[in-house]
Amino acid sequence: MPSLATVLSAEVRTVAVRRALLAEFLGTLLLVFFTAGAVVVTAGMLGERLSSSRLLAASITHGLAFGLLVFALGGSSGGHLNPVLTFAVVLTRRMTFTRGLLYLVAQLVGAVVGAVLLKLVLPAGVSVALGVPALGPKVSWEAALVVEGALAFSLAAVFMASVGKGSAPVVLGLMTTLGRLFGTALSGAPMNPALAFGVALTAGVWTSQWVWWVGPLLGSALAALLWRSWLSEGEAGRHRGMPRADGGS
Repeated sequence: MPSLATVLSAEVRTVAVRRALLAEFLGTLLLVFFTAGAVVVTAGMLGERLSSSRLLAASITHGLAFGLLVFALGGSSGGHLNPVLTFAVVLTRRMTFTRGLLYLVAQLVGAVVGAVLLKLVLPAGVSVALGVPALGPKVSWEAALVVEGALAFSLAAVFMASVGKGSAPVVLGLMTTLGRLFGTALSGAPMNPALAFGVALTAGVWTSQWVWWVGPLLGSALAALLWRSWLSEGEAGRHRGMPRADGGS
C-alpha cells in the first residue's frame, strides 16, 4: 500500500491538480483580502462600531467576493475556497481524501498570504486586528458553536445542490451574505476556518479560534451525511452526469 506522501506526490504531478491548487490558493487569498479588508476599513479606518450599515457593508462584501471568485475559479478547482466545502465534498465521495488534504493546505496558505498582504497595505495606526472574528457580548461558546454549525450546514448544502449549475456563484454569494447578516453579531460568522486561521495567525489573536473550526466542520459533516442519505438513485444518476465538485469532468 503506497504511503500518504507517495499518493500526495502523485496527485501534485498532474497538471489539473496543480491548476486546481493554484485556483484554491489565489481564490482564498483574495477572499481573505477583501473580506477581512472590509471589516478593517469600516471599523479601523472609518471608526464605526457594528452598526447596521457596517454589518451590511461587510456582509455584502463577503458575499460578492465569494460569489465572484467562485465564478472565476470554479472551472479549475470547483470553487471551494473554504475547508467547510472541501470537507463536505470529501465526505460525499466526490473527492479523494488526499486531494482534499491538498486543497486544505492551499486554502490555509492562501488565507495567511491574503492576511499578510492586507496588513502590509493598511495605513499605520489602524488598530483593528485584521478583521479577526469574535464572539458577540454575552454569547456563550455553546451558542456560537450552534450558529457556526448551522451556517456551515446551510452553506455546504447550497454548495452541493449547486454543483454543475450556472447559478452556483449567485446562490453561494447570497447564502454567504445571509450568513454574515445573521451570524456576525453572534459568532463572528467567518463561515470559513481558513479565513479565521489566516487573520488570527497574522494578527496573533487566537481567542475562540477552535469555535470556527469545530462548529463549521460539524455542520459540514451533517450536511454531507444528510445529502448522501437523501439522494435517490435517480438523483444520484443525475449528479453523475454533472461536473465534479473538484472542477474535473
